[in-house]
Amino acid sequence: MRIALFGSTRGVGRQILERAGDLGFGVRALARNAQALPEIPGVEVVEGNVLDPGAVFRAVNGCDAVVIALGNTKNNPDFVVSSGTEIVLQVMKKLGVQRVIAITSLGVGDSQDCVPGFFRLLMKTVLKKTMLDKEKQEALLRQSGLDWTAIRPAGLIDGDVSGHARTGTSLDIVAGRVSRADVAQFVLTELRANEYIGQTPWIT
Repeated sequence: MRIALFGSTRGVGRQILERAGDLGFGVRALARNAQALPEIPGVEVVEGNVLDPGAVFRAVNGCDAVVIALGNTKNNPDFVVSSGTEIVLQVMKKLGVQRVIAITSLGVGDSQDCVPGFFRLLMKTVLKKTMLDKEKQEALLRQSGLDWTAIRPAGLIDGDVSGHARTGTSLDIVAGRVSRADVAQFVLTELRANEYIGQTPWIT
């Protein structure tokens, strides 16, 4: 399976990039600066911006599935996650690519009560714009008509695959912490299993 990856230079996206080959995936990664990514067997880098439909087309064309691991940085415009996701979904429809997995967050939508109180406070203050961006992203996925999954990680930390991460869809949990590597592993597993199509599983 060949996947188009958006948000590959850091965080969960970088973990997916580095682990995909070992699990038999080919990757085409879109990056604004191709030099920011190391040479990895099975990885093709397309230089461009996710807000450029032409660059997105070049990344998605010929791929079997898409992974969106976009995040906000100082160099990005407001709402780049939802704006970029909208462009990616439009291109997927044009190319007939059906499968998409996006990384959102616990605390989005109906999972607000799954996060600790201090994080709910952050969601209403310093993270308000970020969470709104992810809310818009999930809404776009739901409306897309594609085979989508929105994976909602708990608090992200560095570290290797632990083997102890829990996943599910029940909202009767309280988020803890989870490594970016665990989330990447879940994404790659779900690409083959297709267990959560049309759902918003969490991982913690």
